[in-house]
Amino acid sequence: MQHPLKPNHLAKLIDHQKSAASSLPKSIQDKFTELNKLTQEIKALFCTGLPEEILNTLWVVKYEDGHLVLSVQSQTAANHLRYQANNLIHILKEQSLTFSLLNNIDVIVTYPASIAHLNESQDYSKPSLNKSNLISNSDVSHNKRGLTESTKRTISHTLKHVIKDDKLKKALEQLLKSN
Repeated sequence: MQHPLKPNHLAKLIDHQKSAASSLPKSIQDKFTELNKLTQEIKALFCTGLPEEILNTLWVVKYEDGHLVLSVQSQTAANHLRYQANNLIHILKEQSLTFSLLNNIDVIVTYPASIAHLNESQDYSKPSLNKSNLISNSDVSHNKRGLTESTKRTISHTLKHVIKDDKLKKALEQLLKSN
């Protein structure tokens, strides 16, 4: 008879992983619950003031001693939050007792992890490539689309008012003409 605390040595690797992930230690579960609650509170307070794209990926990853760390999934969203940090602190202090001692907000960018390797039907005996991180040479449709009107206006404005280097100006003008 097998010892009750040892995992089944005959089980597949994926079964061991599922078993290990089925329950978290209480301290980790409590921390997750706390951070999730803080995240929901912040999202509720900012629902009218921040774009939905930011709110969908916003998570509280740390809050202690008046220091709040938020996580989002894009650099643009992070820059927006950093720019608005003083306003956000003011709103949180005014509208929430939880954040009444808030002094500082830091924002980090976290990119979603690929979970393709957790696919149960995958054959682990063969080497595999994470195709989400590779650029396929056959997929060049992005090169055919050209520049958007907004990008063209930005380049034109930059050409007239910012760029002094003649070679760079000519190259950008050629880019605009080709599109």
